[in-house]
Amino acid sequence: MTSVPKPAVKGAVFVASAFALAAGALQIGIAPAYAVAGPTTKYECRDVQTPGTLFPGDEVACTLTVSTTGNDSFTNVVAEVTIPNGTDYESGGTKQGAQKVVFNLGQVTKANSASATLTVMVDGQTPANTAVSSDASVKGFAPNGAFDTTASSNTLTTTRVDAGQGGTKLVARQDTASVNTFGRAQTPITDLVDAPAGVTPKIELVTSAEPKKNYVSASIANDGKSITWSALCTATAQEKTQAFTVKISAPGQNPVEANITVLLGDNVANQGFAQPANCAQKP
Repeated sequence: MTSVPKPAVKGAVFVASAFALAAGALQIGIAPAYAVAGPTTKYECRDVQTPGTLFPGDEVACTLTVSTTGNDSFTNVVAEVTIPNGTDYESGGTKQGAQKVVFNLGQVTKANSASATLTVMVDGQTPANTAVSSDASVKGFAPNGAFDTTASSNTLTTTRVDAGQGGTKLVARQDTASVNTFGRAQTPITDLVDAPAGVTPKIELVTSAEPKKNYVSASIANDGKSITWSALCTATAQEKTQAFTVKISAPGQNPVEANITVLLGDNVANQGFAQPANCAQKP
């Protein structure tokens, strides 16, 4: 009697199952990583001096708010923001490189939001219609992993009061100067006035527009072509600028008055001598 071997059904099923499991494991292994949800961000820039009209010399405060309405807790939250084009850094966070500032915000929960404010000043040479805005990158840890979110502020647009070269009369400008590391800065007359071709303007007088402040001294060059600013004190968070008016004249022209804001740094070296006392207004 001849016996016929039975087909190895169980073995075939087992092998097929093994292949299926292996394929499934492979699919799980290559599954794309999902993005970890972070907190909510809001970023807004505003003109501190003249809301609605952004002039050179105006301060701009950009405030980033990080919050959550859920029950998750976000830790080690760090924000990196960009310094807007056409502006000079004043305060807030830790400046890194030429165009970035970092804020350590710590923990964000439903009951504990975090905020950071970058303050800058519009540079005196910034052209009209310059877009002033900032971008933010917010990173940290959520309960299920690291998160990385971004935010962009609104956009402000600069305005100038000068008419540019080529006119028929003197036109005063608005300008800024920064007195910081060496305690001195110089402003040429070309930063303060536009003059018709062939007309030679001259700086006549510099007057403080804020009598209670004595933070900066001004010295006019003998030829009337520039002003040298010297720091008399060290800036604080509240007292860091002094505004001046500059009278400028020229033969055959009506005198004009330019406006300039001098920004003081908080690390004034005062030409290598001991750092001066903190700035404070007169009674």
